[in-house]
Amino acid sequence: MKRILLIVLALLLTACQRGPDATQIEGDLRARLAEAFSDDTMTLKRVERLGSANDANAPAGETRRIVYFNAELAVERDQDFGSWEAPGVASMVSLLGTGPRGLAGIQSGGNTRGDILTARGSMIYRDADGGWAPVVPQGYSAPRLPTTGEGADMPQADQLAVAISTALNLSPGGTSAAARRIINEEVARSLGNIHGRISRLENGFPLASGPDQGQYARFANAWSANLVDVGIKLQPLITTGGVENLFLLRDDLTVLALSQSDVVLEAFSGTGAFQEDGPNDRLRALASLFPEPMHVLVSDAGAIRTIAELKGKRVSLGQTGSASRQTALAVLAAHGLGRNDIVDAGELNLGEGLQALRDGRIDALLQVIGEPADQIRAAAERVGLRFLALDEAAIENLVASRPGTFAHTLPAGTYPMQKDAVPTIAVSSMLLANTSLTDAEVAVIIRQLFDPDNHWLQNGSIQGSQLSLGTAARGLTIPIHSGADPVLKDLSESKR
Repeated sequence: MKRILLIVLALLLTACQRGPDATQIEGDLRARLAEAFSDDTMTLKRVERLGSANDANAPAGETRRIVYFNAELAVERDQDFGSWEAPGVASMVSLLGTGPRGLAGIQSGGNTRGDILTARGSMIYRDADGGWAPVVPQGYSAPRLPTTGEGADMPQADQLAVAISTALNLSPGGTSAAARRIINEEVARSLGNIHGRISRLENGFPLASGPDQGQYARFANAWSANLVDVGIKLQPLITTGGVENLFLLRDDLTVLALSQSDVVLEAFSGTGAFQEDGPNDRLRALASLFPEPMHVLVSDAGAIRTIAELKGKRVSLGQTGSASRQTALAVLAAHGLGRNDIVDAGELNLGEGLQALRDGRIDALLQVIGEPADQIRAAAERVGLRFLALDEAAIENLVASRPGTFAHTLPAGTYPMQKDAVPTIAVSSMLLANTSLTDAEVAVIIRQLFDPDNHWLQNGSIQGSQLSLGTAARGLTIPIHSGADPVLKDLSESKR
């Protein structure tokens, strides 16, 4: 009897260490899916528990397990999971704790009733008085936020800046912040020039995307992978963002560029950040790609509940070379806050801003980025974040005053622990070129961009799965390239 009791106890302890069973996982997944999708959208048909592991990042004194599973879902009604206006791929990725490559069955242009979707996912559970309580979906591998005081590998541009400083007999990094800024600006410009010239030499298309690990870069890399099979070479260029991309395109240092619909109009008309250089009347739109919502983030542990309460607070607006910063300033202005009403946190990229928010060095962060942003999602899994809603009057003002801006909602479940939908605004990401690109070249690019056989999710871009001929002209604020319009119309008619 004593041996039997010991065996039973050992089995119980082993089960506890393994985490929840498949039945509990299935119930928790159903509950999470119900946060964003109606009952008639899809049905969770099967869950297969694959195994579990200790969560090495669990808070001190807390036991957590990461549980891995396969899930199969049946689509119950016709549904476009790439739609801009409804919960879709973005919500599924977060709710199922998967990544773009772990989600299969999503069809370009929409799914039909009876389609089967599969996901390789994972969730984090914590030991709660002998039971297991779900914390958040584990999610796909995302850039990890360094701990306070932890160093990081020096970026290539910074390594070059140090080398140039040494060659100029300056102290490492320059003698001052101004000197370092000059060096970094010239290094960035030189790198863009070198990449562009080499790309042209190899008969490819350089594409100015965005920061490494950002959504623009992920989209550019996924598109490049899609084009390999058709023999088109695309060279994604790492940049600081949409504003720099527009300058690179103006200076013929790239052939293609990505940027936001609201800032694109400023470049075309020579206003805002482009006032000194004047209008770029050669700038042309090729297509609108996917929505980029404004994210306004604060710490869930803090008292800030509205954007108006950011007055006098430390706020990260992003980097000067990013289009997001321009939109962030407009959002603050629509809520009655000028640049002098906040404490600008300085030149922080998204990862640095999230780290500063986590460490209490800033109070809020504003960022325009496609949903779900992997860096925000990674932070939301470990740090309590609150998403601030934009005021209804501010949304109306922004839509009326900034062409290319439209009302948008972050659906519930887009990010871990986000139980409520968040009203905000969004802009369209746009593919851009100059008039120097021929109609024939543009026609090839557009046809390949909207090819239904593209593997956006498998190649790592959630945003790519949101491309649609129905939204290809949405938010266009400048003239469309003469080679793009007839092709888009032809593709749309062929689809009917």
